[in-house]
Amino acid sequence: MIARIWGTRGSYPVARADVLRYGGNTTCVEVRVGERCIVLDAGTGMRPLGAALGAEEHSPTQIDLLMTHTHWDHIIGFPFFAPIYAPQCRLEIFGLGRTQSSLRATIANALTDPLLPVSLEDLRAELHFHEIHEGLCFELGPVRVSTARANHPYRALAYRLETDEATLVFIPDTGPFHTVLFGDERIEWSGVPTASSHDELRELAEMRERIVELAQGADWLLYDSQFTDEQYVRFPHWGHSTATQAREIAEEAGVRELLLFHHDPHRSDAELDQIVAQQRAVARPGLQVSGAHEGMLLRKGAV
Repeated sequence: MIARIWGTRGSYPVARADVLRYGGNTTCVEVRVGERCIVLDAGTGMRPLGAALGAEEHSPTQIDLLMTHTHWDHIIGFPFFAPIYAPQCRLEIFGLGRTQSSLRATIANALTDPLLPVSLEDLRAELHFHEIHEGLCFELGPVRVSTARANHPYRALAYRLETDEATLVFIPDTGPFHTVLFGDERIEWSGVPTASSHDELRELAEMRERIVELAQGADWLLYDSQFTDEQYVRFPHWGHSTATQAREIAEEAGVRELLLFHHDPHRSDAELDQIVAQQRAVARPGLQVSGAHEGMLLRKGAV
């Protein structure tokens, strides 16, 4: 398995001199196992990924796109992904089934006027949409894919990609599991923690248990760490975690390497260096902590 990180930011892309090392594109990760090409999320990192695929001597003609959810920062790169304009290319697009709008309709709406001068029907690639649900397990060639629900506004998926030689777990957007339970409704924030019923607290505990199970023994865990502990106190209704919360999940799951991910767009390289160093200093023996950065290459086993 080879994984390459093309986008690490959350919320929106940034372009400043002080973010060059970790990168300014929003979430996108490429995973290659043999001839299989799997893409996790479609943030702005998807644009340079498409250019790189087009430059390959034998670029893949089938791409599997696994989407955690359809907030803007996770789909904004899709219209600029070169393979969708290639008639020889086939995209299998997987995402969470919802009651508000189908996956296909959501992507189609993001492409239409007045947002963009191109429609889904203008694309030349062959597109297939698959609505999936939390807890689903399926295979993409040699890769076993498992899913769990993340605690994020309007719901999101977490993914585990596993082969006989390596495992990568991708949880870019999730809040913690102790106070706020996110569903398909807007959280009205009054400045104090949302009061949770016994049933909600039990659901949060069960959700956390499934997330830990999903990440169990993974070689790499890419996990939402957008906030500092101080920020989280002010923004618990945004549905994001802290680096400390990410480390606690990684430790409980027995992960080999935690990659802090979904970086705050305001966070400079120097500030991210400090956060990584702080988590390394307190991490349990055996857990490696890194900050995910654009161009980062993860490799294990035969490819």
